[in-house]
Amino acid sequence: MAVAAEDIETPLPSSSGRMARLRERLGLMGLCGVLAAFTLGTLDGAELLPRIISALFLLLAAVFLSVPFTQRLPLTVPAVCLLLMTLWGVAQTLFSPQKIAANGWSGVLFWFTAAVIAVVATQLFQSLRAATQFRRWFLFFAGGVCLLDLLEQSSHTSLYYWLIPSKYHAVFGPFAYWNNFAQFVELALPITLWTGLSKRHSSPAPYLALGAIQIGAVVASGSRAGTVLVLAELLVVIILAYLRRRDRRLLAGAALAFGLSFVFVYAAGFDVVIKKLQQSDQLAVRRSINQSSLEMIRERPVLGWGLETYVPVYRMFAHYDDGTYVNRAHNDWAQWAAEGGIPFAIFMLVLFGWSFRPAIASVWGIGLISICLHALVDYPFARFGVCGWYFALVPMLAAEIAERRRLAEIETASKTSSSEAAA
Repeated sequence: MAVAAEDIETPLPSSSGRMARLRERLGLMGLCGVLAAFTLGTLDGAELLPRIISALFLLLAAVFLSVPFTQRLPLTVPAVCLLLMTLWGVAQTLFSPQKIAANGWSGVLFWFTAAVIAVVATQLFQSLRAATQFRRWFLFFAGGVCLLDLLEQSSHTSLYYWLIPSKYHAVFGPFAYWNNFAQFVELALPITLWTGLSKRHSSPAPYLALGAIQIGAVVASGSRAGTVLVLAELLVVIILAYLRRRDRRLLAGAALAFGLSFVFVYAAGFDVVIKKLQQSDQLAVRRSINQSSLEMIRERPVLGWGLETYVPVYRMFAHYDDGTYVNRAHNDWAQWAAEGGIPFAIFMLVLFGWSFRPAIASVWGIGLISICLHALVDYPFARFGVCGWYFALVPMLAAEIAERRRLAEIETASKTSSSEAAA
């Protein structure tokens, strides 16, 4: 009988002892705390607070990674890709004639912070116990953010936490933009559902109810792509869970998940998203922006225009002007290629390609695929309140790959020993 990686409790090395456990716990608390601060401080998208949090995180990461001094610092594909993107940004900002230096260094800080998040996560999540604990904290935090959003929506407030005024007519938890809120939930929902459905000795109902709340909050927010993706995640997670377990009790869990999701979607409301879906052209504005982005890429396909320069450069390639401020490309993949050049975007494509199969195999990692797909029509990677969690979660896949190989080797050795004993 095959043993699932999530059913194995991986002990810490005996030589590490209590100090290693303390370091692991403090590392988990620090990483979760910083990412939660990014999320709760997203608000209207001001730049100062994220930079302060980035500086604080880099200081804490330097301490965490340097103690003990003799430790081995493993690197995985996510960390390497993000470090290469950082170095590309540095070279571009120093030597490329086409850039805005201040914007370039701001972009370098962003990608260096992302890389350090991945390096810290790689170090922490060699322990599957730590990875499981992190995911559990994240799903409860995401559930709290969804409850906050639903309460804000029901009170029709434009104040974050009913205290901080927003310049927009509505707020979605700590987010000003409904799509950023949906993208945040896309990462958390598969973790929530899989945690419930993979429980063999306890009721899945609390986790499935929390997942239903997350789905209801996304639908109520009015995010079209978010609604499609969270409903797809619900279906895919249930199918993969059944294929993994082959347990008839999962059918009852699936029915409960669908039922609770329907109830919470109905209770939260779906009028806004239905109205948007009835529009004759779902990509009316984005199509024109994408055309401009492609022209920017064709103009400088290798070196790009410089990190964080999309907004000022876009004006030279704009095809229309209706008075709307274009703050992003609404396609992260196109913006990466326009700002950093096609090689810069290829680093993220390599990361996505590397993560695809293990994300499906893990089940909980389906959200890592969803957010990259959502990036084709929006900008989940613009703010650490959303993408910071992605950069922390994706290195877990490396540990799961290694653990599954180890379990496969153990199972193969066990079968070989049984065959030899029978002979």
